[in-house]
This record gives sequence, structure tokens and C-alpha cells, in this order.
Amino acid sequence: MVKPDPYYFDNSASTPPYEEALEHYKSYSLKYPANPSSIHTSGKEASRKLLELKRRFCNLLDFKDGHLLLCSSATEANNTIIEGHRRKFPQGRILIAEDVHDSIWYATKRHKDHTDVFPLNGMDYPPFEKIVRAIKTETSLICINHVCNETGKIHQLAPIAEFCFLRNIRLLVDGSQAVGHIPVSLDNIPCNYYSFSAHKFGGPRSVGGLLIRDRQFEPLLSGGKQEWKLRAGTENLAGLAAAVKALEISLSNMDEQASLLNKLKTNLFNELKRQVPEVLLNTPDNGLPGFLSLSFPGFQSNEIVTALSLSGFKIAMGSACHANRTEPSRIILATGRNEKEAAGTIRISMGRGNMEKSVKELCLALLDYILS
Repeated sequence: MVKPDPYYFDNSASTPPYEEALEHYKSYSLKYPANPSSIHTSGKEASRKLLELKRRFCNLLDFKDGHLLLCSSATEANNTIIEGHRRKFPQGRILIAEDVHDSIWYATKRHKDHTDVFPLNGMDYPPFEKIVRAIKTETSLICINHVCNETGKIHQLAPIAEFCFLRNIRLLVDGSQAVGHIPVSLDNIPCNYYSFSAHKFGGPRSVGGLLIRDRQFEPLLSGGKQEWKLRAGTENLAGLAAAVKALEISLSNMDEQASLLNKLKTNLFNELKRQVPEVLLNTPDNGLPGFLSLSFPGFQSNEIVTALSLSGFKIAMGSACHANRTEPSRIILATGRNEKEAAGTIRISMGRGNMEKSVKELCLALLDYILS
């Protein structure tokens, strides 16, 4: 068994896959090689197994009143809803939270004449009343995330989801940072669409999807009739099997893992704050377990990340999608940090490979760089 790297602190970008999940991928690939759309016996057997796996995945998230639409990633899933909604409702407007991932934020530029933004209120969403006031008569889709990938903030979705449900405004929730890490019960979140990526919770890459409660959007990919004609392409049966296994494992030890990770991140921050009083914390106390967004005013995040990497530690500047950027993060700026503070922001996201010893060593390496 290959143990996860104890010096890997970039789990929000991608988690190491569970070996059991990869074994499921291999097993299902060999056992069910047929295309689920084929009408011969092997194809029908693959189709039945695909439906069974979808039901299992949905049940793990308390999602019993909709369907699982397979995609290659949460990015494709989010794009599918935004582009599909724009084509289905060309006169509608999209309201987007300021701290969403770029796979949603891109719409503020591509569809700027049909897009509105509700800004953050410091570290949090604005009061519910301000969100409601940001909704226009033409607003037909709202896009938010369950957990912010750059701050670790966990958003309370029920109020806005219930409001959207009552007003017949569709709601897209990006759950890619939440699934497998915090309790997710879609029975309590009446959103229309909830996206995920399996590689964020120990599954394989290029496996993602949408949990959908309606089909009121045009497909992003066209061709075959798979997935109710909403996503052409042969379904990734083996990938879904691996994702189900990874989610089952993640949920089975979630409470124990969260307790450990929160203890480790608290100890790390307290020691950093003791020796570097000017360090700023961008993650709330009740944020994602093991997640720390830290700003070091006067430093450059890319230089910190590079220096730590040379010492063997893998951390991030923020979203891995912006690994080569030099400008401050728009999300960190939106929390109220100035440019000097935001420029020195790093993200530490712990996972199952990190233990007390490696966290202490990370702390020492970081202090050695900051205080040198």
C-alpha cells in the first residue's frame, strides 16, 4: 500500500486517490467493458450497473428526488448549466456570488450583459436581505458555492435555496470542495443543480457530475443521446464506480478526519501567529477542516510557495487554476484584504496524509522563510 505524501498540503486542488477506488476502476473496466448504450446483453448489463451506481452515489448525499448527470469535472458541470441556461433562457439574468470558482466566474465576462454579482460582506456572504435585493425581475439563475476554494468558508445554503425554490429561480451550487469533506444532505438543500468532482475526495480525475432536479437547460456537448440527451459521450461507468467507493470511504471516517485536521490547523495557525503576529487569517474558525488561507503582508505568495516546494512541502497560492498568476486573488481582495495583504496569500489544505509531525515541520519551514 502506498501511503499519501505527509508533505502534501494541497488537497483542495486534488486529493490522492484511494487505492480501493482505483481497484474498483480497474475491476469495473474489465467486468463491464461494453457501452451502456449498446442493446446487446453486455450493453444492457453495463446500463443496469450504471443506474445502480448512480442510485448509490445519490443516496450517499441524500439526493432522492432527481438524477445524476455524469460529466468529466465540476468545471464542465458548471459550464453546462451556465451555457445551457443562457441558451434555454436568453432573456434571463444570472446572479453570481463574488467568491465562486472561475468555472462559474467566467460568465461575468463572457455574458457580462446578462450577469450580475452580489459582493461578499467581508469574510461572509452579505445578509440574506441584501442577496434578495440583488435579485432582479429577470434573474433566472443564481450561482453560489458550498465551500469557497480559496478561503474555506462553508456557506449556509438552505435559506437561499428555499427562497429560490419558492420564487422559481434556478440555483446552481458548486459542491466540489464540500462533497466528501463535510456533511452534505441535498434533502435539506432544494437547489436545482449541485456539481462535484471525484478527484476532490479521493476518486479518479476526469470524473464529475451534476445532481439535477430539472432538465431545463440545453446540452453543452451534442452528439449521442446519453444522459437524457443532456451530455453526449459514452458514460464513464468505471470512473463512477471508483467515485462511489471513494465517497463511501470518505464518509465513513469523516468525523474522525475532521477532528484531526481541525486540531492540526489550529495548532499550526497558533504557532505561526505567536511568532509572526502580522499574519492574517482568511479562513473562519468553522471553515473547511484542515484548511488555512493565510496572508503575509509584504511577501509574494509565489515566492513563498516556491521556497516551501524546494524544502519538499506542497502548498498553494490559492486556486490551482491560477498557479502562475502574479496578481492578487480577486476572492481574497473581496474579503477586504488590500493588495499588499492579498499578494502574500497562501493556501494550506490538509488531508489524510498529514500528521502532527509533518505539520510541525511545515510550520518550521514556513517560519524559517518568513523570519529569515
